[in-house]
Amino acid sequence: MSLQEETVVSGSPKSSSRVHSSILSTFSFDRSGGPKDRLLTALYVLAGALAVSIGAVYVPYGRLLAVAWASAVVFVSVFEVVRLFARDPETQRFRLLSAVLQYALLATPAIGATVSGVSEVLGYGQSGTFLQLCIVLSGVGFMIMQAIEGRSEISVASRFAEAYGTAFLLLGVCAPQLILLSGSNFGIQILWWIVAVVAINDAAAYFVGRWLGRTKMAPALSPNKTLEGMAAGLLAGILAGVLFWKLLLGDSVSIFSLVCGSFWVTIAAQAADLSKSFLKRLRGVKDTGALFPGHGGVLDRFDAMIGAAPVVLIFLTLLGLR
Repeated sequence: MSLQEETVVSGSPKSSSRVHSSILSTFSFDRSGGPKDRLLTALYVLAGALAVSIGAVYVPYGRLLAVAWASAVVFVSVFEVVRLFARDPETQRFRLLSAVLQYALLATPAIGATVSGVSEVLGYGQSGTFLQLCIVLSGVGFMIMQAIEGRSEISVASRFAEAYGTAFLLLGVCAPQLILLSGSNFGIQILWWIVAVVAINDAAAYFVGRWLGRTKMAPALSPNKTLEGMAAGLLAGILAGVLFWKLLLGDSVSIFSLVCGSFWVTIAAQAADLSKSFLKRLRGVKDTGALFPGHGGVLDRFDAMIGAAPVVLIFLTLLGLR
């Protein structure tokens, strides 16, 4: 075959179709939960996060994008939890009316935080009073609903308290603080700092736990977690906190303050992960959802950031940065 003929064949529609099909196959999910799915999900999430970050920094009122992202994380996480637990205690049949009420109650603090975050971005200031009111209303609403659910059997009230007591602390108290952080000045930098701390903590805990882990930390909640992994994650999180703060926010905070702040942020992230594991064990499921192939649901991916958010907010307040 001549060189001209080879060129024609290689450039034929059939050849182009094979190349196109190969590219689609490479960047398509297998839906098997394997390494390829995990890698592609991480790449797509990272690309989306970078796009939001660029828009938030360079577009006028771009911080609204960060507020929208954080709000979406919380609202979808609330949906995942309600989908797991809004069921009849006997038949496990999904109860729509109960689900709507539970979602409304659990999402109320996130609504208050979103309003506060948007107000801050638009220059109206931020009043914590409205968010506090929303949290109180949510808590009182859950107490009333628990009394209604368990009016005939104490076991039903106990199951409701187990599920929604933990969910309220995680999504009704901690998660709104993530929304507030996203709308604050330098909110994008703070969010990336949290990502760095919790991700490096998680990676160190995972690998050290697999290689050197001997002592189970909480086998009833998370059988694979070890004390050795937890210690490694804590140390790595502190180092990441110091390093990435310097990279993202400069020398605005002393090393001692960064070590203390990173310590508590890492502890909160690990505690939130165990709280999420508790919810999954109550329902007997592997993941809270399936939005991210290979990674599970939204709460599976962002539980550590949600748990760390109030600690970061306190840290910034104590330093006079808010």
